[in-house]
Amino acid sequence: MISGIDLSDKNGAADWTLFGNGDVNFVFIKASEALDSIDPMYNTNMQKAQDYGILAGAYHWLHPNLHVGQQAETFLNTVGNFKGMLPPVVCLETHRTNLNDMDKNVRTFIELLESALKVKPIIYTSESYWKTYLPESDWGCEYPLWLDKPGSIWPSQMWPWAGWTFWQYSYQARLPGIATNLGLNWFNGSVTELNNMVIQ
Repeated sequence: MISGIDLSDKNGAADWTLFGNGDVNFVFIKASEALDSIDPMYNTNMQKAQDYGILAGAYHWLHPNLHVGQQAETFLNTVGNFKGMLPPVVCLETHRTNLNDMDKNVRTFIELLESALKVKPIIYTSESYWKTYLPESDWGCEYPLWLDKPGSIWPSQMWPWAGWTFWQYSYQARLPGIATNLGLNWFNGSVTELNNMVIQ
């Protein structure tokens, strides 16, 4: 398995010289949230990842109760060129809408990204969130899963996926050069398989 982290403005200005040449093999960086909220550290973090040769991907924190077309436009415009990056991520946690609209809105957002980029986005979520708010959305297994499940025990299978691609096993971790807690992740595969996910 391959180790990586995720970063947002909540982590502040990171000193990449202290971890950029270590065991961080990939990083997911927050780009945007909701309708028009741009992460102020996105451009800096993405540039640093590129400077240190760390594979990077961008994520959008989706608010399913807000216009998903505008959210997709915000995310795509914020990132711009996705070539050379890991697939885009839709973050599904905390925010929701009524069950009648959840499936439609989440799926529409994901399909807008897939149509624009010609790549399948990654879904970041927890078992409790998916089970509660998307209980009949069996189409989720068509997309790679980034599982939010803190702990040291290998996660069991989560419906409707056969397994996870990324696993956030801690979000209370610390690394030199980063002043706040951050997320630690595993990629369930080899370096070659991770490189094969990069958008060409």
